[in-house]
Amino acid sequence: MPVQEAYFHLQDVPYLQAGSWVPLRQITFSTIASDDPDILRLEEWIGIGSAAVMAERRKDVEALAWDDLGIQPHRSVVENDGYRSADVFRNWQGGDLGVNLVIVQLIDEVDHEIWHLHTDLVVALHLVREGDVWKRPEEDWIDVARLKRDSEGKPTVLEIRKEYLGDYLAARGMDLYCSSYRERTMITATKPSYAFEDTPSETRGRDSWDRTTNEAGYPFPAGSFFTRGAIWRTEWVQSGGQSVRVRGDKDNHAAAFALDTDGNRVLGPQLIGSSTWLFFNPSVADALLSRRGSKLHWYSAETGALGANEPVHFGLNNLGLITVFAKDIGLLPQWEQRLWSAYNVTPEGGVSSELFAAQMMVQPAATVAPEREMPSVLEAVEAAFKTKYGRSLLRENEAVPSLLRRLHRFQAVKTDGILELAKDLTRLFIERIDADAIASQLTLSKNEKRPGSLKLLERLLSTRLTAAEAGNLMSPLFGIYDLRLADAHLGSARIESGRTRTGIDETLPAPMQGRQLLHSFNETLKKVNAALV
Repeated sequence: MPVQEAYFHLQDVPYLQAGSWVPLRQITFSTIASDDPDILRLEEWIGIGSAAVMAERRKDVEALAWDDLGIQPHRSVVENDGYRSADVFRNWQGGDLGVNLVIVQLIDEVDHEIWHLHTDLVVALHLVREGDVWKRPEEDWIDVARLKRDSEGKPTVLEIRKEYLGDYLAARGMDLYCSSYRERTMITATKPSYAFEDTPSETRGRDSWDRTTNEAGYPFPAGSFFTRGAIWRTEWVQSGGQSVRVRGDKDNHAAAFALDTDGNRVLGPQLIGSSTWLFFNPSVADALLSRRGSKLHWYSAETGALGANEPVHFGLNNLGLITVFAKDIGLLPQWEQRLWSAYNVTPEGGVSSELFAAQMMVQPAATVAPEREMPSVLEAVEAAFKTKYGRSLLRENEAVPSLLRRLHRFQAVKTDGILELAKDLTRLFIERIDADAIASQLTLSKNEKRPGSLKLLERLLSTRLTAAEAGNLMSPLFGIYDLRLADAHLGSARIESGRTRTGIDETLPAPMQGRQLLHSFNETLKKVNAALV
């Protein structure tokens, strides 16, 4: 398909202010595929340079263009009037105008430029670099700036989210001044019928265009034609005036929360002076814990600390709702408040009794959450077996730490969450049982097919208990395995069997069912431990 003349007018080039990401520096070259046999080559080159400019120097900067603010490397030099640092943007007369947010280093011994994102911007926005991406841990590790490279590893674009750039610029009283040059070129076997002669050059506002078609010449085939369209542009990317992150300005987009049964809502900052509690659907836990750096700790059977980045003291009420002191939510950063707000519900069922006792009565509950107890229960069983038989009961597995982090009652809130919990419990314990270690302590018939690991453990326990006692003791573990098989094969009969054996009351809210399953697992291992001692 022929390339239309409008393509070389470059009227489609967007302004940087309109994008979600702003390129602080760009040097890209691309070859564009075409199925038109007349087109021998079609290419585009883009160059963008920028500098953060102090408000009082805007008029001085607006006279500068591509030759003044292009893509040349930066230097730190000592001149007659003193030292000039590479990060300072200045005019040819030497006057300081602003800051280079990307500092370009050229070393003869290195085959490509090295681009540095200005350290002050990194520190001010609390960014952490991972590879070629700068992330902000305080906001769910969101990508704030990123460096792109070509296939040879050369830097091509260093861009930043406009929202974060604007925050930084506003704090410093600056705006971003950008100069760019873009050209599109084409080599064709025949001369295209473009009317460039009518308006070969044009200037409109801050944009200047140039368009031409000539004979291509060497090294292209004789008789071929070279077409070029180019645009020079200078433009401002405005700060917007607000700096929530760097300067600590008030956020005008605060999340809202329901404080009473009528559903009346107040904004997050208003919660700081409130002496009441907020209620949340327990699904908020999964949303928070899916974030990098999230935390879940347990203080008692029904209270703990939960957060995507900054954990708050929470409790579970008798309806399975998460309750949190309103002030604690109000002190969270806005991005995390928005996460909590999405799961906020009107008050129902009252505040968690254990949370109320801890916060208002200063009497923390002496109860223990099964999630917190589980690691020590596993260690006790392993130690008892090793002491008794001289071998390890459980095989080591690198997945154990991650399994322990995932094994919490809030998993049960998800669809088929109880089955997922059972699967993880199976992986944590049942699938790690060393059947050989148990079989070595039993006398098995040569013609007998060796039982599975749970049956072997039951046989071993029956040497220390009656067969009936061993069977009753092991029943919850078989119930967990039933639920595990139901997860794999969707067996309704196994689900019923698993719930019955583990003592799960399906009339209770989902978090309570998850707690029952974990509690049943722990209590069973405690009994196994007692039988082995």
